[in-house]
Amino acid sequence: MSVQAQNQVQVTFDGSPTVSAAATNPAEAANELQQLSAVIKGWKELHSETSVIKEQLREKTKRLKAMEEMILRIMKKNNIGALDLASTGGRLLYRKTNSKASLAPKTLQLLLTEHLKSDAKAAEAMKYITEHRETKPRESLLYEKEVE
Repeated sequence: MSVQAQNQVQVTFDGSPTVSAAATNPAEAANELQQLSAVIKGWKELHSETSVIKEQLREKTKRLKAMEEMILRIMKKNNIGALDLASTGGRLLYRKTNSKASLAPKTLQLLLTEHLKSDAKAAEAMKYITEHRETKPRESLLYEKEVE
């Protein structure tokens, strides 16, 4: 497997860079490509490690959420507002807050239709909002595994 860069320099993942005529200083380009190869290897290792850690985090987050729901259900059922924790000296508080729902396109369309009392005006407003929303460029790396 190899990666083709924009400046026509090809790098293989086994650490053997191939420099084309487009490079200005061949020794410098080979050095950079050797560094790139090492960085890519390190990045791949970190990528796989973080994937494992993220999966572990997702599992623990699910368990945490299930436990929180159990604790909240018991506290609500027994009308408990706070629990003193003897082991840590802290407290668990039952707190209820209200938050706004997200402004998904469907929700926004419904709210605009209701407010403007017209589907056509709401559609026009949605079109304007969609066309004039700020866009932010985002650059990232994507690792695709070879299909065997």
